[in-house]
Amino acid sequence: MFYHSLVSDWNHGNAHFLRGVVTELQQWGHSVRVYEPRDGWSLRNLMREHGAEPICKFRRSFPNLWSTRYCEQSLDLDKALHAADLVLVHEWNSHWLVGQIGSYRRRHPHFVLLFHDTQPFDR
Repeated sequence: MFYHSLVSDWNHGNAHFLRGVVTELQQWGHSVRVYEPRDGWSLRNLMREHGAEPICKFRRSFPNLWSTRYCEQSLDLDKALHAADLVLVHEWNSHWLVGQIGSYRRRHPHFVLLFHDTQPFDR
């Protein structure tokens, strides 16, 4: 799973929903790996405004939820995706990352790739 942030909900209300998705999958016995950008604006702003305490509170509240923080320039998609059955990419990822994962999936079709868009749209 590639999320903007699992840890921070600063201006990121989807974090609560995404935490629920991970928790449910874990409870059903699935192994879940979450990746979030090392320099994500939500976490950066949370820490700027509130320090490390919200992260400590998150760890106490959700001891089974962990994410791997990555830098786009050094993200190894072979390592991240080689054993995946399902990859979920949340809408707030960079266009570059979405494109890279899509290209990887075309070359390595061993997993299902879903793009999770939670924004409402007007008709």
